[in-house]
Amino acid sequence: MKKLGFLFILVIVHCTRVESFDPSDFDSAETENVDTSGCLPGQIQISGDSCLACSAGTYANTDDDPQKCSTCSYDTYSGDEAAGCTACDSGLGTLEEESGDVSNCIEVCMVPNIEFVHSLSPESRVAEGGNVQIICKDGYYYGNSGSQTVACSSSTNNFPASCRKVTISDTESSVKAGDNGVLSCVVEAHDIGTAIQWFKNDSAIALTSDDTAYTIVTSLATDFEDDSVTKKSTSTLTILDFDSADVASYFCRVIYPDPILSDQSPEQALKILDITETPSKAHIASEAASLQLIIYLLLLIS
Repeated sequence: MKKLGFLFILVIVHCTRVESFDPSDFDSAETENVDTSGCLPGQIQISGDSCLACSAGTYANTDDDPQKCSTCSYDTYSGDEAAGCTACDSGLGTLEEESGDVSNCIEVCMVPNIEFVHSLSPESRVAEGGNVQIICKDGYYYGNSGSQTVACSSSTNNFPASCRKVTISDTESSVKAGDNGVLSCVVEAHDIGTAIQWFKNDSAIALTSDDTAYTIVTSLATDFEDDSVTKKSTSTLTILDFDSADVASYFCRVIYPDPILSDQSPEQALKILDITETPSKAHIASEAASLQLIIYLLLLIS
């Protein structure tokens, strides 16, 4: 009797179990010497045949660290089990890292430490319509105030604004009639603005250099001071042939393109100049005659 041979073929199917991964449940998701060949992109292998799927806002691929789910950075997002993060469209950003959906891409005001050493404002991101608190260091101002709350809008995104120090150098408050009155305005800031202008009293019209009533010489800095964050610009106003009509309050103001405070006063400094009248010729002659008489009497006594 002929024996029948039976050939048994054993097919072994390797099943991989995929679990949802939440970074808060598994802080690092790191395992030394892990072979990730059994996991798909967007997954990490944690032990044996178990893989974890990266949750929305995170990703995993062999180009980065294959042993953990990495967090999507600002202005990017990802869905579940992602091999990478997708950048938001131009002009949009995210308020937080680890964004899990394209809906998190919105108009955002980027507010770094405003003016570096000239500000106390913390680094922050604010959504369209939200308020940004700007706090300048002592002696520096934004919009003629050391603290301002400004609203984020699509036209003012991605600033920092400028905290500036504006001063008029020490000078006499009184000018002799017929002399020239000289005022020097100094602006210190990281961004000094586009111009420095002078105004008299409440006039909204800036003074101009005409070589008859005023001369104005302005030097806008292009290089930083030794601290590498401050530019110092100057503007000198000379009031020619000072007389009683020149007795007034003089302002120097920073003109700049920041649209945020276009409806508010810019940084400025004030100096009030008065006049010292020179004695008349008759008065001088009278004083001289009196002095001669005193000398004559002294000579007689001696």
